[in-house]
Amino acid sequence: MSAERAQGWGRARPGREFAGRNILPRAHAPLRTFMVAMAVMCYLAGMAMGGMIMTWRAIDDWKAGVTSEATAQIMPLEDGEKGLDERTRAAASLLKAQRGVAGARILSEKENRALLEPWLGKAGLADTLPIPRLIAVRLERDAPADVAALDRVLREKVKGARLDAHGRWVLELSEMARTAGWLGVGILLGIALAAVVLVTYAARAALEGNRETIEVLHLVGAKDRFIARQVERRFLRAGFLAALAGVAAAWLTFLVIGLLSPSEGIGGEAWSLLFGEGRIIARHYAAWLIIVLLATVISLVSARLAVIRILHGMFRQG
Repeated sequence: MSAERAQGWGRARPGREFAGRNILPRAHAPLRTFMVAMAVMCYLAGMAMGGMIMTWRAIDDWKAGVTSEATAQIMPLEDGEKGLDERTRAAASLLKAQRGVAGARILSEKENRALLEPWLGKAGLADTLPIPRLIAVRLERDAPADVAALDRVLREKVKGARLDAHGRWVLELSEMARTAGWLGVGILLGIALAAVVLVTYAARAALEGNRETIEVLHLVGAKDRFIARQVERRFLRAGFLAALAGVAAAWLTFLVIGLLSPSEGIGGEAWSLLFGEGRIIARHYAAWLIIVLLATVISLVSARLAVIRILHGMFRQG
């Protein structure tokens, strides 16, 4: 650094005159690299958060559908087809009369065979087997019937009848939701850890790139706390803007998915995250806001700790 510039720094009081402009310029290469990498990580975090919410919502819808339905099976006995038909109609009438049951529909023979085709195929094996009759039972959403009690009544009143409430599927869906939740948490924690490492290395590169300026500031009496504060401001602003850019990119991605994908599939789920029910929107946008806040806090705190440690190593060695 030239003697004239050093004298200029010496005449200046290390305070607001610098405001970080000479210590760490906005166009500094490590800072730009940090902003790009942080924006990408916040984009991934936003996509992961959106994907988690979509998965949880889909699982909740599936569970609601499964828990609001049941299937009654009327097994074939020695009374033949006629007796089986009579018992099936009696079971359907009994189920419709129960409190908490919204409806009961006897599945046709074609529907029964369609349910068996994935296992038996279309080779006609089902024609030689005694196939039970099935009744699709729809339960009230607000006040569903007690399935266990309904099963007992059905078994007592109709021979060879039993009720399946799809409990195994509910357990599997609950386990799937729990697994998806922990997977999402692991992804977000990994991104947060990567962000801390990124800020640390970016701060070191920024300080090493401006070592001469920092040395002059020390010569004129600037404290580590003053230098660190100027760098913190840069990383605070850079982290906030990068997080906003990453979350905005995630928002646009979900918007494109909603516009281009079928409305009854993932496109509809993506669209509902952005413009759906108020409760869903509030949850999604609150999650994105948390991502922005966490990225900003990580940038500030990690930069502060890293800069103090790096400055101590620069000027306290030996």
